[in-house]
Amino acid sequence: MKETTYTVTALGRTFEFTHSDMVLPFLTLAGRLSMGWIFIWSGFDKLITDFSSEGFLVNASRGPLKDIFVDMGTSQTALDVIDPLVIWGQILIGFSLILGLFTRVGAFFGALLMLMFYLPVLYPENNPFMDEHIIYIGILALLGALGAGRIVGIDSYLEQTETVKKMPALKYLLG
Repeated sequence: MKETTYTVTALGRTFEFTHSDMVLPFLTLAGRLSMGWIFIWSGFDKLITDFSSEGFLVNASRGPLKDIFVDMGTSQTALDVIDPLVIWGQILIGFSLILGLFTRVGAFFGALLMLMFYLPVLYPENNPFMDEHIIYIGILALLGALGAGRIVGIDSYLEQTETVKKMPALKYLLG
């Protein structure tokens, strides 16, 4: 089994780590598909039920930002914008991750959505700062950093097109 060793210098210290070239792609693909399924399922569940973010924003909000989120939850105008953004955002993020299409864009917006779910409940009830939203943000950041869309994803094909070859900066959106 082939392994790759990386050396990274951060904060004046050098760190070295080794990973299996055979296992990492499978774990990356499994992580991408799992996160994609979480988003798709959540989005479609909201789409087929009578979803409104009002209950969450009004009743679950606490901490230093409570007033902002309660105000959003009591404003029908804000809810008319927030509800479809949450539903369709989750569905599109899920498809992006499952298909490996514009994976870094999907991972970025997924992490942003998780941050917006985290801020109303700041600080978590059973921990000083950590909850599942922060874990999801970390997983999505890792998927983006690893270029997870290149593993059995449409991004690997898009990167071979003439358009991307002419504008290599597009690779930062893919992967």
